[in-house]
Amino acid sequence: MTRSIAQLLITLCFGLLAFQAHAVDKVTRNANFVAMGLPVFAAGASLLNNDTDGLVQLAKSEAVTLGIVEVLKSTTHEMRPNGKDDKSFPSMHSAVAFSAAQFMQMKGGWEYGVPAYLAASYVAWARVDAREHRWRDVAAGAATGMLTTYYFTDANTGRRLGMSWSGRSAMLQYQQPLN
Repeated sequence: MTRSIAQLLITLCFGLLAFQAHAVDKVTRNANFVAMGLPVFAAGASLLNNDTDGLVQLAKSEAVTLGIVEVLKSTTHEMRPNGKDDKSFPSMHSAVAFSAAQFMQMKGGWEYGVPAYLAASYVAWARVDAREHRWRDVAAGAATGMLTTYYFTDANTGRRLGMSWSGRSAMLQYQQPLN
C-alpha cells in the first residue's frame, strides 16, 4: 500500500512536471520544478523514515488541496494578470508547494521547514513575476495548502534533524529518543 501511494505521487508529479516543462523562461520553469519537486521530496522523506502514516497524510493533504483549489478556480473566475484565462484565484502552484512545506515542517521540524518554506516562497514569487497571479492569489493558495496539511498531518515530535555551521565547517546532527 505505501509503495503504491508513493508511486502514484511520484508519477503524478513527474506527469505534471512534463506538462510544465514547456515554460518559456528559466525562472518559471524552475518554479514549476520546485512546486512539483517539494511533494516528491516530502514523499521520499516519509518513505526513507518508514512513515507510512505520514505518506498517507501527505497524499490526503495534497489531494484535498488540489480539490479545494480547483473548486475555487471554477467558481471565482478571476482573470489572470496576463489575461490568459479566468483561473487566477487561487494559485495551484503555491498551494501544492506550501502544502508540502507545511508537511516537512510538521514532520521534520524547522530544520526542514525553513528551506521548504523558502522554496515555496520562490514558487509564489515566480508566479507573480510571470504575471500568472496576483499576490492575493498566491497567498490564498499558500493558506489553502498549509491549512489542509495542518488538518491532515500529525506532527512528528520524536525525531530531529539539526544543522549548524561556523567558519569552514558544518555539522549535521540527527536525534531520536531511545524509548
